Amino acid sequence: MTRFFPRFISSFSVLLICAACGGSTATDDAGANDTTLEATLSSIQENIFTPSCASSGCHSNTSASAGLSLAEGESFDALVGVASTEAATLNRVTAGDPDASYLIHKLEGTQVGVGGSGSRMPASGSFLSDEEVQVIRDWITAGAENN
Repeated sequence: MTRFFPRFISSFSVLLICAACGGSTATDDAGANDTTLEATLSSIQENIFTPSCASSGCHSNTSASAGLSLAEGESFDALVGVASTEAATLNRVTAGDPDASYLIHKLEGTQVGVGGSGSRMPASGSFLSDEEVQVIRDWITAGAENN
């Protein structure tokens, strides 16, 4: 117990510092820092889109489901300011407004409530964590830059 408490405080402190800076941190079971997830397209691409979405048969450039490629180098042009094919009144991403961005609704499973269809994404059922979705929300709120 005495070894756990200082380690917990240390890990908790790292999370608080990262939250204050607008980033988030993924840690392994030993508490070591694996990945820093930031509200930038490059970080989201590397840590979320490429491993979770741009896989074969989903949103890869060779087989882009719903015409949406989330492959590196293609995701920005396929998302920002592009009309959704499922929700007629929403863009996939509306810069500055995550609640008007269909991508957020698909990731949170609220797409039907905004006139969309289909299932929550990723379709594999391994949904993104609240932290990952929040980073995408933060990127959109900050203007959905191609950074």
